[in-house]
Amino acid sequence: MQDADFRRLVEDSPLATVLVERGADGWGATWFNRAAADLLGDRAPTGLDGLVHPDDLQDVRDALDAGVPQDRTAREWRFLAAGGQVVTVEVLLGPAGRDGDAVTLSCWDVTRHVERARDLTHRATHDRLTGLPNRGLLEDRWEQARSRARRAGTVPLVAFCDLDDLKQLNDRHGHLAGDRALVAVADRLVGVSRAGDTVARFGGDEFVVLVDSAADVDPQALLERLREAVADVPVDVAEGVGVRVGCSVGLVVDDPSLPTAEVLARADRRMYEDKRRDRGRRPPG
Repeated sequence: MQDADFRRLVEDSPLATVLVERGADGWGATWFNRAAADLLGDRAPTGLDGLVHPDDLQDVRDALDAGVPQDRTAREWRFLAAGGQVVTVEVLLGPAGRDGDAVTLSCWDVTRHVERARDLTHRATHDRLTGLPNRGLLEDRWEQARSRARRAGTVPLVAFCDLDDLKQLNDRHGHLAGDRALVAVADRLVGVSRAGDTVARFGGDEFVVLVDSAADVDPQALLERLREAVADVPVDVAEGVGVRVGCSVGLVVDDPSLPTAEVLARADRRMYEDKRRDRGRRPPG
């Protein structure tokens, strides 16, 4: 099919279509039909780096180099729209020339679907109040951490944290005050944890900190850092009214030969030992 004939055929198609061609400098987008212009904005011919999100660029190049697949499997890529927006599209590759140097990208906008799926996944794996990973995600990350530790010859560390006197705080100032205290403690724990570690809300007034790749972490120093972070946390319970809350913390070295529940039970016992010690904390008031 001649190039002009092809363009006349798909110009008014409701399906966003981009023509990409291989030139001396590699693949580039050379033409957009009206639907593609509506989706991505009016575009001049551009190299792939002007069309495709950087994280997907190599995958797109590899797919184009491999040619149009026989099974016509749709790919999910992110394209760059006008104004800097990112559009997630499902793409079918089609032939536009006999020599394989021209390919059509037929695109469906699935941005909202992907965002909705991502939101549902986040809701299923994170605590709504604090935004922290929930118990299910903690278990999943813990198993992954154990697998990495076995390969590296290390073991994770596990800290169990319990917000002291939450019931008394709720009874005296209301559950909104208790919620604010939980959020404040969560923020403190995240603030003193490394990016690769997991701070999770285990349930109620309990948090767990999973320290992955702990070979370079001193357990006692970590315990003291966590204790200091959550020993005296200010919480605004009403306008002009503030209290200070604290947490008890128990830390153990993971034992991959045991179920995670048993390791947590050990950390829980250490936490209660810490709770029984008088560290000079004031109860919420």
